[in-house]
Amino acid sequence: MEHYTILVLAGIVVLGIGCQWLAWRLKLPAILPLLITGFLVGPVFGWLHPRELLGELFFPSISLSVAIILFEGALTLEFSEIRRLRGVVRNLITVGALVTLIGGGLAAWLLVDLPWLIALLFGALIVVTGPTVIGPLLRNVRPTQRVASILKWEGILIDPIGALLAVIIFDIIIAEGPVGNPSLIALSTFGRIMAIGLVLGVVSGYITAFVIKRYWVPDYLNELFALAMVVGVFALSDVLQSESGLLAVTVMGVVLANSGLHQLHDMWHFKERISILLISTLFIILAANITFDQLSLLGVNSFILLAIVLFVLRPLSIWVSTLNSDLSRNERLFLSWIAPRGIVAASVSSLFAFRLAELGYEEAVVLAPLTFLVIVGTVFLHGSTAKWVAQRLGVAESDPQGFLMMGATIFARALATLLKTNGFAVLLVDTNRRNVQAARIEGLEAYHGNLLSESVQDDLNFGGLGRFLALTSNDEANALACVQMRDTFGARKVYQLPPRGENGQEFANSLMGRILFDERATFEMLEALMERGAVIKATLLTEKFTCDEYRRMWGEYALPLLAFRGKKVIVATTDEPFQPEPGWKIVSLVLEEEAKRAGVPVSETA
Repeated sequence: MEHYTILVLAGIVVLGIGCQWLAWRLKLPAILPLLITGFLVGPVFGWLHPRELLGELFFPSISLSVAIILFEGALTLEFSEIRRLRGVVRNLITVGALVTLIGGGLAAWLLVDLPWLIALLFGALIVVTGPTVIGPLLRNVRPTQRVASILKWEGILIDPIGALLAVIIFDIIIAEGPVGNPSLIALSTFGRIMAIGLVLGVVSGYITAFVIKRYWVPDYLNELFALAMVVGVFALSDVLQSESGLLAVTVMGVVLANSGLHQLHDMWHFKERISILLISTLFIILAANITFDQLSLLGVNSFILLAIVLFVLRPLSIWVSTLNSDLSRNERLFLSWIAPRGIVAASVSSLFAFRLAELGYEEAVVLAPLTFLVIVGTVFLHGSTAKWVAQRLGVAESDPQGFLMMGATIFARALATLLKTNGFAVLLVDTNRRNVQAARIEGLEAYHGNLLSESVQDDLNFGGLGRFLALTSNDEANALACVQMRDTFGARKVYQLPPRGENGQEFANSLMGRILFDERATFEMLEALMERGAVIKATLLTEKFTCDEYRRMWGEYALPLLAFRGKKVIVATTDEPFQPEPGWKIVSLVLEEEAKRAGVPVSETA
C-alpha cells in the first residue's frame, strides 16, 4: 500500500509537469490539459481517488495550496500601478467587476436555484480573468498596443481583487451558517473573521518586509522565509478564527506588494516555480475529485448561464467601463469577447465547494462543476477564436515593427534610444536591476526579470513589437530565448549576437536566432567599441551617397546594424546581404571621434 501511494503521488507530479510541457508545445493555456487529465484519471477511468489517497490531509493540503496561490496573486497588486492606469482599466476592476459579480450572482440564483449568497460567491469567482490565461493568448493574437495593455493589466489586477471578494463573501456565508444564524451572531462571527484576517495579514506583511529589508535573513532564504510566514499566518489565523486564513494571506500579499521591498521581484520568480508545481498537481487532484454525479447537476440552465457570462455580462461590463473613452467600436467588441477564466477561479471554487458541503450547504456541491464549466467554456471559445476575431475587427497588428530586446546594456540602451526617437516601440528586459534602472532613467521602457521565464513573458506587453534581439553576454541564454520567441515573432524576425569563438561550433547546428550584424560582432566586441566612445547614429542614404559610398567612407570605423524607412526595417544579419537603397536611413555603431582624427568627413554623412 505504501509503494502504491508513493507511485500515485509521483504520477500526479509527473502528469502535472507533462501537461505543462504539452501546453507549452501546443501553445494552449495549461489549465486545459491539466483539467482534461484530471477528468480522465479520475471520474473517467477511476485510477485516482484523491479523498481516499490523501485521507484527512485532503482538505488541509488543498487549503494550504490555495492560500499560497492567493498570496502570490496578491503580490502583484501595487496601488501605485492602479493610480497610473488608464481610466478604462480602473473601471474594469471596479465597476466592471461589480457588474460581473452582481450579474453572475443573479443569473446563478435564477437559473441554477442557488441560495443568494452562494450565487453571489459564484459571481465573485467568475470576476477573475487571470494573467496565466491572458498572457499566452495575447502573445498569439498580438492585438494593438492599447487593447493588449488593457487586457494585460485587467488580468493582473483583477486576480487578487476577485479572490478577495470571493473570500469575503465566503466568510459572510460561514458567519450566517447553513441554518441561518440570528443577524447579531452572524455579524459577530463575520466581524471576528474580518478583524483577525485583516490584523494578522497587515502585521505579518509588515513584519516580513521589515525583516527582509534589514537583511536579517540571508538572500537564499528570503523566498522560503516569506513562504514559511504565509503558511504560519494561514494556520494561526484559522486557529484563532475558522475560515479567516485565506483573508489573512491575501492581505499579507497586498501589504508586501506595497512595502517598497526590492526583493519582491525575486519572490515573483520563486512564485513562478512553486505555483507551477502547486497548480500542476492541484488541478489534477481537483478535477479527479469531481464525480459524474456532480457533472450530472449541470443541466441546460447551466449552459444558458455560460451563454449569459459570455454574451451578456462581459459585453455589459465593457460597455459600462468604456463609457466616454476614446476606444473604437471594434476595440470594444474585441474586449467584450476576451475574458477567459483561469487558475484562481478553479482552485478557490473547488476549495469553497468542499468546505461549504462539509459545513452542511448541500447546494454548494454544484459550485465547482459550474465554475469549471465557465472556465473550460471561456478558455476554449476565447482561445480558439481570439485571433480570428481580432483580424476580422482589425485590432490585430498586421506587421508590427517594434523591438523586444533581451539585455539592457549600454549598447542595447543606445540602440533602443535611437529606435524610440524614430517612432519604434522598444521594450528592454534584463535580469540586472542596475541596467533596468539606467534604461528607465533614459526614458526607455524596461522590465526587470528573466525573459526565459514563462511568467515574465506572460507579464510583458507585446503590442507593437515585431522583432526580438538577444543581446546578452550569455550565448546559451540568447539561443534558448530565440527558440522560445520563434513561436511569437517567427523564425525570420528572431536575432542574436554571434556566439564567442569557442562556442561557434557548438552552436553551428543548433536551433538559434539569425546572427546579428557581423560574425565578429560579439558581445565583447560591442562593449569594447562602446568603451572606446562609439555612438549609434542614423544616416540618410541618397542617390549620390549610396550604401556602397557610405561603407567606403566610414570603412572600419562603422558597424552597420540596421536600416529603416518610415516604419519599415531591415536588420543586418550574416545570412543575407545588407544593402539598403537610397531613401533609407542606415543605423551604425560608429567610432566618430576616431574617424574624425583619421580624416573621415563625418559631417557629410550626418
